[in-house]
Amino acid sequence: MLMPARLLAALIFGAVLSHSAAADEETLQNDGFADGAPVNFQAGFIAGEIAAARFEPKIACPCVLSSITLLFGGAAVSREMGISVWDDAGGGSEPGSLLFTGDVTLTGSNVFLQQIDLTLTPIIINGPFRVGLQFGHNGLPSIATDLDGTINAGANYILADIGAGLLFWFPASQLGVGGDFVMRATIDNLVEPDLDADGIPDSTDNCIEVINADQRDTDADNIGNACDPDLNNDCQVDVVDLALFRLVFLTADPDADYNGDDRVDLVDLALMRTLFLQPPGPSATGCVVTSGVGPTIRQQKTIQE
Repeated sequence: MLMPARLLAALIFGAVLSHSAAADEETLQNDGFADGAPVNFQAGFIAGEIAAARFEPKIACPCVLSSITLLFGGAAVSREMGISVWDDAGGGSEPGSLLFTGDVTLTGSNVFLQQIDLTLTPIIINGPFRVGLQFGHNGLPSIATDLDGTINAGANYILADIGAGLLFWFPASQLGVGGDFVMRATIDNLVEPDLDADGIPDSTDNCIEVINADQRDTDADNIGNACDPDLNNDCQVDVVDLALFRLVFLTADPDADYNGDDRVDLVDLALMRTLFLQPPGPSATGCVVTSGVGPTIRQQKTIQE
C-alpha cells in the first residue's frame, strides 16, 4: 500500500528512567524516509513473522537502548505487537543471543512516527544489534518501508513462515522487499568521556588533558603533578611559582617533580612554561574556572570528608 507519511509527533508510552549521565546519544537508522515522503506499508506479513532492522553503533559502547521509533500504519486499528532485541555481532541472517523481548500495543497511523520508550527495562548494547517487530495478526497495519530506491541488504531481515509453521530468517531483499524498514533505534553511551585516554574518567581525573593514570598529587591540592606547576596553590602559574621552582631546581622535591622521575629538571621547567600565566590543570577536582558577568572567578575545590 503506497501512502504519503508525515512526521508530526511521537506516540510515547512508559515512564522515563534516569541513568548515569551519558556521554553521548545516537539515533541509528537505515531508512531514507523524510517528512512528507511516500512510503509502502508492507501488507504481506502474517502472524508470527518478524520484520527486523540491524544497527551498528558508531559511538563507543556499552550503551543502553533507550527507544525504538517506527512508522506503523496502513490501517487505523490497534494491534498487540512483539518487540525483540538481539545481539547481532555475527552479521549473518540469524541474529545472536536474545537481549530483550516484550509486547506493546500499537495503533496504526499513516502520519505519526511512533516511539517505544524502553528506559523502564534498560537493554545494554555492546555492539551491532537487531530490533524485531513481531506480528500477531495478518496484513495491515504494518511496518513501512521507504521508497528512496535502495535497500541495505545487510540491515533488513524477515523471520518468515515458509509453511507448516516453519520460521526462518532471510534478508528482506530476498523476499522482494525493495526499501528499508522505517525503524530507528536511539542509544545512550554509558562510557564517561576520557579525553587523555588514561583510564580515568574526565569527571574525576585530576589532570584531564595529560595522561596520569597514577593520579600522583604530592601536594594534595586535587590537581595531579602532571599538570600542576602551581607551587603556591593560588590557582595561577606565575612568577611566584617560577621563583619557588628555581629554589628546588636539580633537587628531588616531589611537588616540583611534575613527571615523576624523582628529579626537578628541564623537563619539569618545560611544563611550567606551557602553563605560565594560566591556571594549573585542567582538573575535575581542583581550581575550577567559572565564567560569568564580571571578572573570572577561580575557586579552589576541597575534598569533603
